Parts: sequence; C-alpha cells; structure tokens
Amino acid sequence: MRLPGHPDPYAAQSAGKGSMENRTRSIHVGTRLNEAEHKKLQELCKQTGLGSTRLLRQLITETEIKAPPTPELRELIRAVDYIGNNLNQLAHRANTIGLIDKKEWEQAKALHRQLREEVSRWR
Repeated sequence: MRLPGHPDPYAAQSAGKGSMENRTRSIHVGTRLNEAEHKKLQELCKQTGLGSTRLLRQLITETEIKAPPTPELRELIRAVDYIGNNLNQLAHRANTIGLIDKKEWEQAKALHRQLREEVSRWR
C-alpha cells in the first residue's frame, strides 16, 4: 500500500527516466502498516512537514526531527536577515567614502549575530 501523495518508486524507471545506477539509495523497502500505524505516520508527517520517506530516514539515522517554524517565526527570521543585509549595504557605502568607525561597526555586527543566534534557537 502506497501512502497518498507518494509516487510509485518504479515509475521513473518504467518511464525511461533515471536508473538504479544513478541513485545513491538502491535498496527499496516496502512496509505494511495497520490503520493506527498509518495514522500515526501521517500525523508525524503533518507535524514535521516532512514526507514519509524523509521522516523515516531521519528516524532511522536518529536525526533530530524538528517541527517547521511558525509563520510568525519565519517573518521574524526574514526581518533579521533584512536588517543584516541593510547593515552590510550601509557598511559598504560608508567604507567606500571612509566614514565608518570600525569599533562601532564590529559592535553592530556582533549585535546582529547575537540576534540571529537567538532567533535560530526558537526553531
């Protein structure tokens, strides 16, 4: 039984696209699940935003699985990145005409880096 939304792994071969030699993972594992297991897998996929294959690989390799960032956190990350970009543009302009105080610039960069690290911890 294939999960909804997941293509047939052999479809690419039968359509003439790709071959097993070009794949880094050549072993196909098919697994049968009962209704409860399938429901749990679907819930985990929804919570993490991962497809079932990627989720199962991460579980097997004991990789930490994180929930995707909330829309608010994504917006905050974009804002922090935008601030960093603006700082770099200002520094470039000030540096070309010699109006930058290196100590103040280093402090501004350090504050931005600290803010970025703090935001990253929320992920």
